[in-house]
Amino acid sequence: MVTIDNGLKVGTGDQSAEKQIEELLASPRANYKLALDVKNDINNYLAQAEVYLWPERDRRTPWKDVLMRAKTNPEWPWMPGSAGMDMLKTEALKQGRWRQGEDGYIEKGPFPKDKTTLNITPQSTNKDSGEAILAITPRHCGVSPIVHYSQNATVSTSDPVIDNLDNFATTASTLYFLAVDSEGQHEIGEPKRWLADLMIRHQLHVVADKRKIELKCVPSAEIYYTLNSSNPKEGTRYEAPFEIGAEAYRLLVFAKAGEANKNIEFSISASGDKRVQIDDSKPAHWQESKRINLDNTEKVFAVLNRFKDRNNTLLKGVRIQIGEGENTVQIRFHERQITAQMIEETVNTMRKVLNDDQAQISVDIVGGIQFGDGYAAKEFAELSGLQLKLGDVIQE
Repeated sequence: MVTIDNGLKVGTGDQSAEKQIEELLASPRANYKLALDVKNDINNYLAQAEVYLWPERDRRTPWKDVLMRAKTNPEWPWMPGSAGMDMLKTEALKQGRWRQGEDGYIEKGPFPKDKTTLNITPQSTNKDSGEAILAITPRHCGVSPIVHYSQNATVSTSDPVIDNLDNFATTASTLYFLAVDSEGQHEIGEPKRWLADLMIRHQLHVVADKRKIELKCVPSAEIYYTLNSSNPKEGTRYEAPFEIGAEAYRLLVFAKAGEANKNIEFSISASGDKRVQIDDSKPAHWQESKRINLDNTEKVFAVLNRFKDRNNTLLKGVRIQIGEGENTVQIRFHERQITAQMIEETVNTMRKVLNDDQAQISVDIVGGIQFGDGYAAKEFAELSGLQLKLGDVIQE
């Protein structure tokens, strides 16, 4: 039993009764029963938790059991606040010291060494040739990683090795990558598959009173199409430009190359009709060849404020420029699809980091936009000041 010398003082702030009791419980006189310093000495408390709050012979245990032991084990110090244990768990998970399963169990380390793996980040794609530039990031591969690649799922250590992991160029539609730890400290993991994003384009050629449709896909692929709304997978194989009549058509196209495939729909207007036809209720996306430039802060936030709550509007190939002149900071998302909310959060974070909450903002979108419906596509065009042309908007 411990007591406060000279009794409790009456006051506020550091002189409050609550503060005096906390300081007593956190002192050597109370055997540090209250862990006020948990944030500054987190590893010490994690080590104690692994001793006092886990079963003696089990590394996995239900988190609810850990909480119960924290309440009943007299050796365990009290965590500050109502969420002290959750804070402890969050920090341990962040460090990779503990792992949490979907079954509500928590597991403490040390863990077996992870198998080799890798991340594949598309950097850019040539719209004409379909050549993709990939950044390959090996993980759990030591200081001298080796990455093999093949168009077959049976990729092995006998396949070619990537020389430049930051700038790997390919026109293949399907690739498998295998990461290897050259020092043998990590077991070889499963291959990672990458599929090219097939880009299908159509071109309407008008010569005299005849109209022909030309189709193209990069990387190169087999193309099938229909004009009667039937499944294009079972349609006519495209060999050369084909003639169509004067009426409007719904052109459905299917392309496949290796394990990559893509479906797309084009609306072909009737002869002489120059209007852009957009169905307000159907999903829509802008062609990847359509570059959008939101060239000032006002235009950027007009779009962000309207679309930040619409998670089904996805932008690809986004570049954000913050600031002006030589002090401009640029952030690229390459092939990752992001929402307007993610752009706003990035802008706000960078303004805070740069200590300039009025920094000028511009945004380029070079990989197309997917919309939940055609009305949203028309809204975006209006806010960004874009003039839509035939073929810009695709509805499937």
